Amino acid sequence: MIDGDAVIHEITLPVPVEQVFCMFTDPRQLVRWIGISADLEPQPGGRFRFEVVPGQFCEGQYVIVDPPGRLVFTWGWTDPGFGLPPGTSRVEVTLARTGEDGRQTLLRLVHTGLAGDLGLLHEDGWSHFLARLTAVASEPEGEPWPLTS
Repeated sequence: MIDGDAVIHEITLPVPVEQVFCMFTDPRQLVRWIGISADLEPQPGGRFRFEVVPGQFCEGQYVIVDPPGRLVFTWGWTDPGFGLPPGTSRVEVTLARTGEDGRQTLLRLVHTGLAGDLGLLHEDGWSHFLARLTAVASEPEGEPWPLTS
């Protein structure tokens, strides 16, 4: 959903918050659902950089890293054609326990600083990649993680 300059998504994942948090902060787990390579320093002031598709890099800096429930980081693209330089928008991810046994996760992602077409571009992107996150989180435990797809 787009609300002003923000893209907002809420999804429920069938795994505990700790596992979802790692899917955003561990490079091996991140590239299971978004990107093809990742360099992450998940601590306040640490940088992140990952290659979403060949030659297209997202970069930013972690602002808040509060395991297992909250991540805030800046976001942008190294390609000037996107019109969103690294660090010029902000993503906040909050994770809450849900389900009868508390072993599911309600994920809320709010990406702000996305005026005009940037909102549409990132709405489409987050919709696609959060669907992949849901699929990966739904895989049986112990299933090998695909490197690409």
